[in-house]
Amino acid sequence: MSTVIPVPDNWHSLSSSWDELRHGYHAGDKDETVRGCARQLDATAPGSDGDPVLFWTLGLLTLAPYLAFGNPGPGVEDEAVAALSRVARGDVGRTCAHGWHPYEADVDDLLEHLPDCLEVLSSPVDQALDDLLPEDLLPEIYLDEIEDEDAEPANLSGTEILARWQCPRTAPGFARAALDYLGVSVR
Repeated sequence: MSTVIPVPDNWHSLSSSWDELRHGYHAGDKDETVRGCARQLDATAPGSDGDPVLFWTLGLLTLAPYLAFGNPGPGVEDEAVAALSRVARGDVGRTCAHGWHPYEADVDDLLEHLPDCLEVLSSPVDQALDDLLPEDLLPEIYLDEIEDEDAEPANLSGTEILARWQCPRTAPGFARAALDYLGVSVR
């Protein structure tokens, strides 16, 4: 079954675990959760249509608040930063026709909305396209705050926003957003 973005079969439990950790009530091994996500991201091939690079990148973005404000063990942040940097460097010299991408949204707003977005992004392609609305893929507050109605993403349909999520530049952009959140330059 082809989904909007490639995701592993256990994507929902992983996403829930990451969100729990972000909110500070994860009962498992926090550092191992981060390391596991970083290892999975390292094991994926950038630019490959079948690998869930974007999913694992979003995982590390979700875990960035823990890395920034929690108390991760030695080397945990370094492992995450190395994986994110590899993905962020995958965008060098790449262009596209899109004027805007989801990684340009406010990270905190996006993180609040990400579990809902992942429900759509992990859906089978034909199911995801049925009655797709922009607020299914972006925080509604973000869509409402744009004053210029002609500006992207305010003037984009749900399907056009979905195309931005699927753009090869999106995973590297989210990797850079996670690195920015951590106050780290691409290495």
